[in-house]
Amino acid sequence: MLSDQMAAVIALLGAEATGGAVLPAAAAVAAARALKVDGICAAVGTGAEGAVLTWGRSETAAALDEAGFTLGEGPGRDCLVAGVPVLVADLSTTHARWPAFAPAAIELGVRAVFALPLRVGAISVGTLLVHRGAPGSLRDGQLVDALALAETLTVLLLSRGTDEATRAFAEGEEPSPAWEASYTHRLQVHQATGMVSVQLGVSLAEALLRLRAYAYAHERPLHEVTADVVARRLRLEDPPS
Repeated sequence: MLSDQMAAVIALLGAEATGGAVLPAAAAVAAARALKVDGICAAVGTGAEGAVLTWGRSETAAALDEAGFTLGEGPGRDCLVAGVPVLVADLSTTHARWPAFAPAAIELGVRAVFALPLRVGAISVGTLLVHRGAPGSLRDGQLVDALALAETLTVLLLSRGTDEATRAFAEGEEPSPAWEASYTHRLQVHQATGMVSVQLGVSLAEALLRLRAYAYAHERPLHEVTADVVARRLRLEDPPS
């Protein structure tokens, strides 16, 4: 049964996020409080490029989302691909599953992550990512609340698309610097992926994999590598045969 606190959050979203308006940022804070977690965010998108963060744009959420996208692994990534919940009570036990993401998330102060799919029928169109700094599972009531929130967000986010920046300015609510940077980086990654795909004659998925591998091998953020590719300061080459 839905808790009174989450029912109030969903009512707030339904009342204020109508007619294409920006989803109220206060609702993300209230949702985190209702679930007794430290942060909550949602992203819309599918495919190898991943989803774009559209709601709950805190510094930690943006950093966690960027880590999953850059490294190409993590609960959010698995949830997006498989379309099923990925519930991780303690990231310190998942180094074998996510050898790059787990330590990166822990370094951000995140120990528990719960990723729920935003679904339309059998199709996953994004993720709801819940995180906190202390390990521990979501109780049954908290999971019910989180699933109900995911259903609500699916409808609201798809009604306005992923490009919230323009809408935010129109509504007088500027996106946070962390979200603006993440959104710009994501567009840059798409451009670089296309360039590498053409240069090497590989698919977009393979091109993105090459970019991630280069960034990981050289211990550089993915957005720095793609900036160099777009500016033609870096050209990825085929490995020697």
